[in-house]
Amino acid sequence: MEWVLFVSLQWIVFGSPTQPTTQVIDSFPNEQLCNKAADAIRAELNNPVGGQQRLQTVGRVVCFMRKDGVPPGR
Repeated sequence: MEWVLFVSLQWIVFGSPTQPTTQVIDSFPNEQLCNKAADAIRAELNNPVGGQQRLQTVGRVVCFMRKDGVPPGR
C-alpha cells in the first residue's frame, strides 16, 4: 500500500485571498513517514514569511492511503 500527502495552500495578501493551489506528494511507504512529512509542512506554515504581517499562508495537509492502481485525484 502507498500513502499520499495532499497539500492545499492559499495565501491572503492585504486581506484578499488568492486562488488555492494543490500538490500531491506520493510514494510514502507507510503512514508514519507521510505524517512526519505533513507535520514538517504544518510547522513551516506556522512561521511568518520574512516577518510579514500582511501576508498569511493557510493550508490543509492530509495523508491518505491510495487504492492500488488509482492515480491521485481520481
